[in-house]
Amino acid sequence: MLNEKHLYKVLRLPKHLQVSIITLVKLGSACAQDVAAVTGKSRAVESHYLNLLAVMWLVRKQHRGSKVFFQVDLEELAW
Repeated sequence: MLNEKHLYKVLRLPKHLQVSIITLVKLGSACAQDVAAVTGKSRAVESHYLNLLAVMWLVRKQHRGSKVFFQVDLEELAW
């Protein structure tokens, strides 16, 4: 769950990334297709946004078979 420190860092992100990371917090661990189903964006767009968040070290990527799952790294959000 997000606390005040987490929320402050999330609010500093651009709006399109805020939507993706908040959706990922709600889902827990999810692939881009799952996040896209909730946000209404295409899978490719969500994949790009989630990969941007992974480069920023806010989200962890985990490969399970042929799918890539993302999970919010709450330790990185708390600074």
